[in-house]
Amino acid sequence: MSNQTMLLALHQRLIAGDNRANSKIVEAVINPLVAIVVKDVAGLHDRQDAEQMCFDALFDYFLDPAKYNPAQAGLVTYLAAVAKGKARTLRRSQSRRVGHENAFASAAEETEEPPGDADEAAVLDRLDWEAFGGALIKDPGDEVIIALIKQSAHSPAAVAQGLGLAIDAVGLAEAARRIERIRGRARRLAERSEA
Repeated sequence: MSNQTMLLALHQRLIAGDNRANSKIVEAVINPLVAIVVKDVAGLHDRQDAEQMCFDALFDYFLDPAKYNPAQAGLVTYLAAVAKGKARTLRRSQSRRVGHENAFASAAEETEEPPGDADEAAVLDRLDWEAFGGALIKDPGDEVIIALIKQSAHSPAAVAQGLGLAIDAVGLAEAARRIERIRGRARRLAERSEA
């Protein structure tokens, strides 16, 4: 039995109300579906974004399987079209968010003392490094980010450059994510040490 024939039979079982067909459909299509989205939609932050959009497409299909018309396309083709549409929407959203973050970072760099920088440096200075230093540094590059925060030079562009990331939307978004992760850890550790 070909893969398409098997998927068509599973689709018919799903329409008939067999809920066990869901897991068999996921097993049969998820890997090729993710590969298609990763290949066709460039610019997503990571593979997990592509996987999430594929699962979203599958969930939409499972909620209303009658929307799929086997006479128009194969199931994988149908699901890939839905997942790619969702992935393109996500990519646009990520690009807009990075653009807003970069605009804010540029505006903050132009001021003499960006808001909050002194506070973050003070939080890092107050930390008991003997007790909590190891908890703050978890990933490669965290030391670089901490040093930049202490110097109040931790814009996404500066961190991306310090970590050797590309200075593009993906690299800047990764740098912003890493900065926020360090900030969150520092705040939580400072709260624990003061309590």
